[in-house]
Amino acid sequence: MIKDIKKQVDQGLGFAIYKIENMKLFTKLRDSFVSSLKINRKSKNNIEQVRLEIAKMSKSEINRTMINFLTFNKNLSEMMVNSCPKLIKKLCGKQLFIQRRAHTTINAPGEDQAKQVAHYEMISGISPFTYILWAPLHDLDDDGGAYHIDLKTSLALMKKEEKKGLVSGPDVLNFMERKKPPRIKFGEAIIFNPFVIHGNVPFKSNRARIACNVRFQSFNMPLLQKNTEY
Repeated sequence: MIKDIKKQVDQGLGFAIYKIENMKLFTKLRDSFVSSLKINRKSKNNIEQVRLEIAKMSKSEINRTMINFLTFNKNLSEMMVNSCPKLIKKLCGKQLFIQRRAHTTINAPGEDQAKQVAHYEMISGISPFTYILWAPLHDLDDDGGAYHIDLKTSLALMKKEEKKGLVSGPDVLNFMERKKPPRIKFGEAIIFNPFVIHGNVPFKSNRARIACNVRFQSFNMPLLQKNTEY
């Protein structure tokens, strides 16, 4: 167990793997996702069957499938935050700004699938006081997860690119190709700050990767947002 997770996330590595506190709620979140997709009878209440089915789909089929669970996102932000109340309180206190619509991401295996280019949240105008909670809806026992570059290295890469007038240029992309995502279990999440460079690379598997993420910050800190996402 991490002794001072706030210090590690703010000043240390910039991220940490954290065990979900309320597994009953998080399992309900996962099951709600599965039932909302309605892929076929076999996939009912079975996340692994859903992963197998999605991995066989084309990009257009995946996009059409995503439309089926738009209503699933209605309470996703609150469910994500409430799954780790002690962590949230330690990082931000009792009063929060929470992202209105948390994200659900589906990544299919294969070299022909789009990879998430290395980036940090600040690129999108996210507040520098934001934290991001990312959690897969199943075990990650292959390279289909997300990688996070430690804070010191992330800041060094940003400064190097700034001098060149680049964003996600060759230095970051080359570094990205050498990264390996951690193997984590269902019930574990990654908490990180908005300066940490992260992303994913193409992976080999017969299953898709499905994860949810939400952004939040203290109500007492300036809400430096480019839009009304919170």
